Amino acid sequence: MNKSYVWEHSGWPYLTWDNKELSPLLGEVRNKQGLLTGKISLLGDDLKKKTLHNTVVSDIMASARIEGIVLDEELVVIITGQSLSKKRFHMSGTDNTSIGASRAFLDALYNYENIITEERLYFWKYAFEGKADFNDSDMGWYETDTIFDLSAIKPVERKMEYLKIPIPANTVKEMKTFLTWINTIHPTDPVIKAGAAYLRFLLIRPFERDNGRIARNIANMFLSRADNLPERFYSISAQIEHDRKQYNDILMYTQTGSTDITEWLRWFLYCLKDALTNAEEALMRVMNKSKFFDKYRMISLNERQLKTINMLWDGFDSKLSSSIWASVNNCSPDTALRDIQDLISKKNSPERTRRRPEHVLLPQ
Repeated sequence: MNKSYVWEHSGWPYLTWDNKELSPLLGEVRNKQGLLTGKISLLGDDLKKKTLHNTVVSDIMASARIEGIVLDEELVVIITGQSLSKKRFHMSGTDNTSIGASRAFLDALYNYENIITEERLYFWKYAFEGKADFNDSDMGWYETDTIFDLSAIKPVERKMEYLKIPIPANTVKEMKTFLTWINTIHPTDPVIKAGAAYLRFLLIRPFERDNGRIARNIANMFLSRADNLPERFYSISAQIEHDRKQYNDILMYTQTGSTDITEWLRWFLYCLKDALTNAEEALMRVMNKSKFFDKYRMISLNERQLKTINMLWDGFDSKLSSSIWASVNNCSPDTALRDIQDLISKKNSPERTRRRPEHVLLPQ
């Protein structure tokens, strides 16, 4: 009789993978991590803090959206900004999922060297639910049903087929073994352990909700250990959200396969590599944008001109016409044309011959 699920195999719960096969890809990822860290070190303090803040907010928001949860981005920006700037703020008694999501992520970010305990998992669980505190008596309770409650699945989750896969029966025992394994020091590269821990937690799915976000918190901790820094300048959650279909497919494939998770780890490493590539490209835009404004800091620009130039640097990749300018700035076409002509005149003035992005000033 063929075994259907990975946890039904005799080797479970110990997962295996082919290090030789993964080694070249892991090397590329580690190299990209080092290059990104090197480029980040070239940023000024203010720009570095802003880049870090944007990445943290992006990861928190994306991780929630993967699970079908929409957070208050403005509140996430405020809470993470206060923490990252070392300001103190009061959390106790605040019933808010956006604050809770920020608290859970920041705990994993700042305290990445700490062990992962049952208490910590419950802290994250209740934080994601928007609860500031929990009692010790709440711990030790896990989801013990052998299959996800299909009637409780939200519409966005219905596309996540892996949630319909049964889980191991003895969740308490599974979690005890998991926590022992995850806190044991292994010679395994922390990037590989990040991927393996992420998957193993999802295979157990100990809680009724938010297992995905908790799994990504765990993975983020090991990625921070790989960098040996309490900072994150790339978002694995944003990349997973972008590749959601592949994410669901590889989870389905892995859960119904053997205890060899080489394919899952290959996907995880490619996902991480793409996240690092995107972060590097975004960083280059930030650096070039900073250089651009430094070059033209003596030129007087109005609010509409600043807004549009910032939009171009932040990823607008179409040709900019006067009609688009007017729409973006909620002004008349005549005003838009005057704004553009004013920039052209400043660019062509004898004392200002510096170059600018070719798509910035295109009146049509």
